[in-house]
Amino acid sequence: MRTTTLYHLLKGKRTSSILSYSYFYEVLPFFSLFPKLNETQYNQVISSLINENYLIQTEPNYVEISSTGINALENITLPEIANLNQLAYYKWDMAFFERVVFTTQVLSEKAYSNSHYLPIETNLFRQQRLKQWLNKQSESVAMAFYKEWDALINSLPQPSHELILGQLVGNNHRGRTLQQLADSYEEDVIFTYVEFKNYWHALITLVLEATGEFPLFNSLINEERLLVKEDSYKQSADLFHQGYDVDGISRIRQLKNSTVTDHLIEEFIVTHELANIPDFSEEVRNGLNQLLSQKSEYVRWSYKEATEFVPSLSFYEFKFYQFYLVEKERAND
Repeated sequence: MRTTTLYHLLKGKRTSSILSYSYFYEVLPFFSLFPKLNETQYNQVISSLINENYLIQTEPNYVEISSTGINALENITLPEIANLNQLAYYKWDMAFFERVVFTTQVLSEKAYSNSHYLPIETNLFRQQRLKQWLNKQSESVAMAFYKEWDALINSLPQPSHELILGQLVGNNHRGRTLQQLADSYEEDVIFTYVEFKNYWHALITLVLEATGEFPLFNSLINEERLLVKEDSYKQSADLFHQGYDVDGISRIRQLKNSTVTDHLIEEFIVTHELANIPDFSEEVRNGLNQLLSQKSEYVRWSYKEATEFVPSLSFYEFKFYQFYLVEKERAND
């Protein structure tokens, strides 16, 4: 793969090409996993992996994993990632975590009737938001919050307990950082970070799927999500589901066709609604099936070569035909 593609994926560059790549190769869970990743540092890691023969540089800016690299992966313990869902949660998951840690501290001190403590949150806006939230709750909020914590943590596997609870702050209790937790496990901090993210996403999913069981946690999630600007693709997708085509959406929203196409690609990748894959004309099917017979690695097709088989092909049809082939292959598997 192109090394810059992986960099932009980990950094969180949300373009149709990066999202499509992530979808094709099933690496969407890692999207924006390292939003502050420094490109120079990243390139140094890639160079190191090449020097150690874990990666092979096939052409400028392109690498592939070597047999040495495959063997290394097969003989080490990798972080648990079954619940990692960066694309869905990356915009607010850590803000929600910080909010929960702060809320836990305040309610813990409240339960012990201690009003003389140093809050871990120094941002006045966030302090005010928590005060407003507390004013809406009953007097028994501390016990109710504890019960939700207890139910949630007991629904998660044991390895998650210390990773999550170990970071909490409360009455006469100081939480540890991920670095401190990693040191105590004798693990690399990146390994610990990825596992924490995985289990935190598992907790988020539990809250979202059972809102009635976790009303306090759910209210905190909703407040954090409200601070996140709505994705532009949703407006285009809403018009699309109302029956407008790409040209119509472009006119209404005063956007380029290519931008609207990007929005519809993004919506499919985010929602994975198979019903959004259009019915293709016979010309498109026949032409692209002919290309498929000559070049079976359809995820590596370029739009330019596809138009040689279907001159009238739109980029929208091109991308969604690739999606159609992916889903067809996965269904057969």
